[in-house]
Amino acid sequence: MKKMLGILCGLMLATTAVCSASPMPSYSLGHVSLDLNMGSPDLSSDNGKVDGKQNVGYALTVGVGFGYAGQYTYNDFKTDNPLHGSSDIKAQQLLLVNNMIDTIANVSLFGGVTQTQADGGSKRNGVVVGVAGSLPIAPKTKAYGVLSTGTRVSGYELGLSYSMTDNAKLNLGYRDTKYKGVIFNDDTKSDVTAKGLVGGVTLSL
Repeated sequence: MKKMLGILCGLMLATTAVCSASPMPSYSLGHVSLDLNMGSPDLSSDNGKVDGKQNVGYALTVGVGFGYAGQYTYNDFKTDNPLHGSSDIKAQQLLLVNNMIDTIANVSLFGGVTQTQADGGSKRNGVVVGVAGSLPIAPKTKAYGVLSTGTRVSGYELGLSYSMTDNAKLNLGYRDTKYKGVIFNDDTKSDVTAKGLVGGVTLSL
């Protein structure tokens, strides 16, 4: 266990030295990857902390060639009890991803635009940049890390990915993301942190 934590920490340090979009197997023209993830992260703000309901998010990545891909991500965080009068926060990102290293390790840089909206509140648009990396640690198994920072969102994710087939991977990780300056139903504005375990599957289509 200590060795595994050491590898994950080492990967995180390596990605931060380079500078959330997961690296995909191929950035070739027309290659499509769909990531489906499920979790129930707790949400907290300066008004307190609330438990999250089970939610499904997704990321669709399309290779455009020359080591680049476009990616759209969507998450809808629902809570058991309202936070500042809102019980639903939607977060979207539209990114351009560049695969910088693809040897034993895989490292990609990404950047793009974000949009966050609590139900009953106005939309908050911003920009984000980050780095994502993965490293083999066992047969069919990789450790991965994602680090992002931006005007409206920042955070990290660490986890493991297991290849069931050439076109399907199981993922399990821990995600900690801060959404900055969210405007709620009661017209208050506050940063919101969503953190917790996330699991899912990545399919190459």
